[in-house]
Amino acid sequence: MSTDILYKALRASQRGQNYAFATIIEATLKGTPRKAGAKMVVFDDGTSYGSIGGGRNEKSAIAECLKAIQNQKPATVTYNYFGRKGESVCGGQMKVFIEPFTASDQLIICGAGHIALPLSALGKILGLKVTIIDDRKEFANKKRFPHVDKIIVGNHAKELAQVSIQPNTYITIVTQGNEYDFECLKTVIKSTAKYIGVISSKPKRVKFFGRLKKSGVEEKYLKRIHIPMGIDIGSQTPEEIAISIAAQIVAVKNKDYTGTDKFQN
Repeated sequence: MSTDILYKALRASQRGQNYAFATIIEATLKGTPRKAGAKMVVFDDGTSYGSIGGGRNEKSAIAECLKAIQNQKPATVTYNYFGRKGESVCGGQMKVFIEPFTASDQLIICGAGHIALPLSALGKILGLKVTIIDDRKEFANKKRFPHVDKIIVGNHAKELAQVSIQPNTYITIVTQGNEYDFECLKTVIKSTAKYIGVISSKPKRVKFFGRLKKSGVEEKYLKRIHIPMGIDIGSQTPEEIAISIAAQIVAVKNKDYTGTDKFQN
């Protein structure tokens, strides 16, 4: 097996991209284009690298990989080359193991203030890859956030626009100013992020939604936003607010298991 395919998978993981391997685990000695051990990697955007033989069966395997990425379940499929209708005529059979891999869930915290500190710690406890974005070096630094994976210093919205956002990304907006919050929200509102939340009062929500609607943002995007974010537990301190936000993120993450999104604001 070429190490190039492993490098491609590693790079995908580093980008936060999901993928699946398709590996031939059994093949007849004759009649199949590739033998046991042949492997290809399929990324969640439908692109692939490597080959398990090409043609109709490889196209089918790519579809199976995308399905496995979606439902996060491995599978074993069998392909025939016996010449029946719709099949190749080489004569043979191979079994392919489909194995999906999910990149680490990512928590992006826009802002490095009082709420960001306990929220980032909770994010790491939950196993998330945590990124901090802030334009203040005195706040966004390794001394203050030694536990996070990445710190970006610069304009919140501009830097956020450069971050790779995937369906397993959770975005929390807790900057030092309403205008910074709004620009960050506007930047990601149409992204594929699984969670987008903004620290907010109810009047701020009304104001933000009014501006977004005026700029042409559709209702379907507004419905995705958690604003004010966090579960209502009567939070007072930054630590309590961070707990309420983390709890809401867990609720959204486990929606498929609970069958509810009752913590949507």
